[in-house]
Amino acid sequence: MNESLIEGAEPFSGYTDEKLFVGSDITDQDFGEIRDILFKGRGFDLNGYKDRCIKRRIAARIRNLGYRRIKGYIALLEINAAEQEQLLEALTIHVSQFFRNPTTFSVLEEKILPELLRKYRGEGEVKVWSIGCAGGEEPYSIALLCDELCGPHDRVSILGTDVSADILKKARTGIYESYRLAEVPNQVLAQYFRQEGVRYQLDNRICTKVRFFRHDILQDRPFPHVDLILCRNMLIYFSRQEQERILRTLAKALAPEGLLVLGRAETMVSESRELFTCVDPAERIYRKRN
Repeated sequence: MNESLIEGAEPFSGYTDEKLFVGSDITDQDFGEIRDILFKGRGFDLNGYKDRCIKRRIAARIRNLGYRRIKGYIALLEINAAEQEQLLEALTIHVSQFFRNPTTFSVLEEKILPELLRKYRGEGEVKVWSIGCAGGEEPYSIALLCDELCGPHDRVSILGTDVSADILKKARTGIYESYRLAEVPNQVLAQYFRQEGVRYQLDNRICTKVRFFRHDILQDRPFPHVDLILCRNMLIYFSRQEQERILRTLAKALAPEGLLVLGRAETMVSESRELFTCVDPAERIYRKRN
């Protein structure tokens, strides 16, 4: 990207003689301008996210582009839709890989998914929703487990959602770098993945088991009557008030006695504790109260 196209931009090659631009350098006014641009241009609302986390990621993007003044970057952001999407991806991207936190997936494989499959065997389908799915590793991991667990009459519907359309495009390809497959057992790797150069292609039969949609949990209506929701390592980016609102939203989306999986660093907050009972405290798995 050629920053010299923006009047007032001052690209430079390094920070050796000046202070590193960090999140705390972003004023509330600057943050408000960026928030308004993203909302108007991409329909993404930063309200509710923790300012400190978001400002750190904005500052990192500004440093990567080589701007020494934030006003030049804001000018770029205002007129460049591609940069708006790049910033959105930088703000929402999560570290993800197949079978991340293997013990969580062991519980899903040995207890949670078999329970749900028995419940609906021959009489419907199990609905799974992976929120903030990034590159699709999490919902595809569920699809791989279900491929092994499902009998001829079992049906499973798997949704993967994220706020970034670009990330979802990559997810649909099913192509991954090797480090994202670090937790994939060798037998599963050999059976379901094909190496193509330095990357791996997931079997198309598994790819077709997952449907991807752009969805903002703060703004969009949830998918109703879901049996299992994975919302891992996402709540930590939101304020406590928004965490509470999200958990209430997820409770409404869950079917009776539906299950919710949070990240290892996440817990129920405030009144949301009354909506769920804990199934597995170590793996942060909760069941909706009737």
